Amino acid sequence: MTTPLAQLLRLVPPPADAPLATDWADVERRLGHPLPADYKELADTYGHGRIDRHISLMVPEDTRAGQGLITRNDGYTEELEDRWDMHEEWPEEVTREAGTTLVVWADTKDAGDLTWLVRPGTSPEDWPVMVFIDDLTEWETYPLTATAFLAALLSGEIDSTILSSELTPPEHTFQPYPR
Repeated sequence: MTTPLAQLLRLVPPPADAPLATDWADVERRLGHPLPADYKELADTYGHGRIDRHISLMVPEDTRAGQGLITRNDGYTEELEDRWDMHEEWPEEVTREAGTTLVVWADTKDAGDLTWLVRPGTSPEDWPVMVFIDDLTEWETYPLTATAFLAALLSGEIDSTILSSELTPPEHTFQPYPR
């Protein structure tokens, strides 16, 4: 178990019922690239659900139409690129280098998406987390894994100007979505 996951487990109790098993090799084949080990461990521990009724953690498949990791990422980067071209403002971290893409792994009820910035030749364990506001005019980048980001955010180590103050209760909860 990773240290960030151990910290997250202390902050947010996992669901009583274990999530369904995931065939990660099949998921990575369908997505077109590998996924960070910490995310797979996070998804295998918590499954699909919502932290503090605010952050929805995505898993590869789910019961809500269009909300799974694979479905949400189909054409995701191209959609963002079109919107940035329209606003004529791109995040400097997101280059137009072939193979650079964004992979959404969670979303929020008020801010937007939590993504990984994937660059060619970069290990999935080194993909930074980018948080976007819905209209894509603001973003924050964190050189952390998904699990380390969530643990730091929920422990108060990260003070995001984008994410809601609703994530600072003394006790955090995880509510799984129905299967």
